[in-house]
Amino acid sequence: MAADPVTLRFAATTERVRLARSLVATLADSAGFDYDDVEDLRIAVDELCFLVLDSMPATAELELVARSEPGDIDVEGTLHGADGARPAEPSEISTQILSTVVDTYELNLEGTPRFRFRKSKS
Repeated sequence: MAADPVTLRFAATTERVRLARSLVATLADSAGFDYDDVEDLRIAVDELCFLVLDSMPATAELELVARSEPGDIDVEGTLHGADGARPAEPSEISTQILSTVVDTYELNLEGTPRFRFRKSKS
């Protein structure tokens, strides 16, 4: 992955997820992804952000670190300030969606909630 990551940190509200979608879509476009792959990445960001943001306190923040290079993108998300709140486990449909739209993903809801996903161009 590229040496210069892009970091975005925002209030952990579902209204701010569009910022995450925009960041990932912009990086994917720059990395040469086609329209369908960019849409897959937007779906992955939505699914994972909404999973970790569910029922979080107003003081929480989500930090995304995205790395891209031609043909590859890697995104990590970490929820800060959750004050012990724990997101719900993903539904079976969320798991199926994520398995379809990205090459790999990880979701850790213990302790500090975090996720990571990676996709290479189709």
